[in-house]
Amino acid sequence: MRPAGRLAYASVLLASGLVEQTAPLVVQGVIPLFLEESMRTIDTLQSHGCALASACLAVGAMTMVIVPCVAQTAEGVSVPAEATVESLFDDFVHYARLGRFTTADAFAKALLAHPDTDPVDVLTYANRDRKSIETITILIKHSTIGESAARVLELIERGEYEMRKDSARIRANIRKLGGDPQTEYNATRRLAESGEYAIPWMVKTLLDPAQEALWSRVITALPKIGKGAVNPLVYALRVSGGEGSDGVRLNLIHALGKIGYPQAIPYLRGLVVNEATPPATRTAANAAIAQIEALSGRSISGDPANVFFWLAEKYYNEDPSVRANPALDGANVWYWTDESLSATVVTPRVFGSVMAMRCCEEALRLDNNNAEAIALWLAADIRRESRLGMDTESGDPSELASPDDDTRPEGFPRALYFTQAAGPTYAHLVLERAVRDQDAAVALGAIEALRITAGEVSLIGTEDFKQPLVRALQFPDLVVRIRAALALGAALPKSRFAGSQFVVPMLSDALGQTGAREILVIDPVEDTRNHIAGALRSLDAKVIAEATFFQALNRARIEFRSLAAIYVATDVADPGLAEAISELRSEFVYEKLPIIIVTKAKQQLAAEDITKSDPFAEFVRADVDAQALQDRYDLIARRTGQTSMDRDLALGMALEAAETLRRIAIDGRTVFDFGAAEPALIAVLSSTDERLQITAASVLALAHTETAQRSIAHVAMDAGNTDSLRIAAFGSLAESAKNNNSLLEVAQIAELVAIAKDDADLDIRTAASKALGAVNLKTNRASEIIRSFYAG
Repeated sequence: MRPAGRLAYASVLLASGLVEQTAPLVVQGVIPLFLEESMRTIDTLQSHGCALASACLAVGAMTMVIVPCVAQTAEGVSVPAEATVESLFDDFVHYARLGRFTTADAFAKALLAHPDTDPVDVLTYANRDRKSIETITILIKHSTIGESAARVLELIERGEYEMRKDSARIRANIRKLGGDPQTEYNATRRLAESGEYAIPWMVKTLLDPAQEALWSRVITALPKIGKGAVNPLVYALRVSGGEGSDGVRLNLIHALGKIGYPQAIPYLRGLVVNEATPPATRTAANAAIAQIEALSGRSISGDPANVFFWLAEKYYNEDPSVRANPALDGANVWYWTDESLSATVVTPRVFGSVMAMRCCEEALRLDNNNAEAIALWLAADIRRESRLGMDTESGDPSELASPDDDTRPEGFPRALYFTQAAGPTYAHLVLERAVRDQDAAVALGAIEALRITAGEVSLIGTEDFKQPLVRALQFPDLVVRIRAALALGAALPKSRFAGSQFVVPMLSDALGQTGAREILVIDPVEDTRNHIAGALRSLDAKVIAEATFFQALNRARIEFRSLAAIYVATDVADPGLAEAISELRSEFVYEKLPIIIVTKAKQQLAAEDITKSDPFAEFVRADVDAQALQDRYDLIARRTGQTSMDRDLALGMALEAAETLRRIAIDGRTVFDFGAAEPALIAVLSSTDERLQITAASVLALAHTETAQRSIAHVAMDAGNTDSLRIAAFGSLAESAKNNNSLLEVAQIAELVAIAKDDADLDIRTAASKALGAVNLKTNRASEIIRSFYAG
């Protein structure tokens, strides 16, 4: 039979579903036949330049194989105890191609757990079979063993990473540059695969007179390393002293020009303006800048300090052209020390912040009064801390720095130290950036610095740079909104300002916080909707669960104060998943809201596509437990540095809000009307935290209303409350009565007299008598109490 006919025959068998009804021997025959002919057809298409058609056939081929075989099982799969890493990998791929996924999964898990598994070895086995990686990639997206396949692929990718940076391999390839043209070509290609890891050894070769024979070949190879070479090369420009160093620098400059990436321009501009730079080097640097601008199609204007600031912003904003690869475990921060390149490895989460700080430092060396560079450095340092899991509102030097960032020296102060030392003007500038970027962690660090250092004059005003704090009252993150209100309230401003009407309502909101997250669950299938909602409720979350997107969102707008996250199923309809998420992201308040996509059977690909481009989204299977649902939320929070409110934080902010309201009430001359918070304060009297109840009562004592005084009295006279709460409440009742006379109901007065006169607890009677005296009744209750102790 001709190949096309054999392919059609296998396709018909698979598509008809007959394979499921046949013996395993037939299955094992049909599937390899189909894959073999598919791969041959793919090769033919690729040889004719039909890349898209070949890719579509590859996916279709594996999908047709997988779908009919999903129902197969291989219970009790036994993996030989003596199996080697090599045999485990081969058997995993072999059984996967046969469609025996349970067996393949068993071998994959054994491979991953084997004590001798080495990523480089697994890469070698994968490279031996040129179709293996393609097979694994298709398994990830279209099979029931996608999770195991993904972990095996990660292992292979780690092997590639380890091989790239292997110094022995790099040095060997540098030596091979001196070979014949084919050997030189192969060595250059492998050095390009090593990328930035090759540069220290190539520069070292250029500085070593004993290897002069290789210099011309290394110089030719340098530009071919590509973009990965730029970061180490710009720091190698600092080469100085020693015979021939200027010649080395010229060759590095030449390489940067040919590579053509604009992030080299600030460093080249720095050479141009440096008075110590030799004329030939200055000329070469200018030529390289012109070459880069021509190749990149953009002109980077401005003095060197501003150009470094331009690059700092790119790093801070994690522009795709400069950001670290988030799939890798580490990112290199390059230094030039002792006439050689060295790298400090940091987590990719902080790479952008660290490099932004370094670029700002270069800008400040060139222009020490560059206010924008100072503010950006401060913001980057706060973001760096947040990405390391540190509390950006804390200046506690005892909080250990994360091992994920060794770029900071021992004893390096906390971010708050720098921000508060810089003063309110710079804290305002940091907050302006945070509000613009919707970066909660940076906003919180800036607001804390303002709270510590700024009074009314430097905190509030009509100047543009003072407006971010007011705009923070509308920030999507609830914690930021509350912190902004606390800072503004504590300043006790006497003049009205734009947004002043939002401060007391936000303080009222703070009083009612419990730390319970408010979460939306959207799933058209009732069973999975109830499962997800129930799991989240078991974590003390408040949950709204609905079948449709707009119905759920409308309820959230009415019933929730601050939405913490959305769990949305892949099969949501009207609108569909992509449209629903696009609708959310179009609204300012939801632009950075954590979204966890709940994947259903065979729908993971749609979730993957969304999460690749949205750092605030993750996906999780529908059948997972509560902890897995929480873990996905936590992953987004760690990656993006978002804050999450727990019970302790909620209580702390509620107490601070109550104290702020009391200060506003005592001052009496501020722009704020603390009376607007009275309903929230009365509600807090029923709180489960006694400290908050006592504080709320003390604030209500300053209100001039019947409801405030009567609410305090209710707490004081409730025998079910603790003695300490009742005694404090009687004190607040006395203060209210002194300020307002008696506003109590007749029944409450009678009860107060009875407690002061007859309660069995002397401490309670004493506290009640204080309140009774302050009420200052017109009737002679004093005589009644004295006569009650008459003993003859």
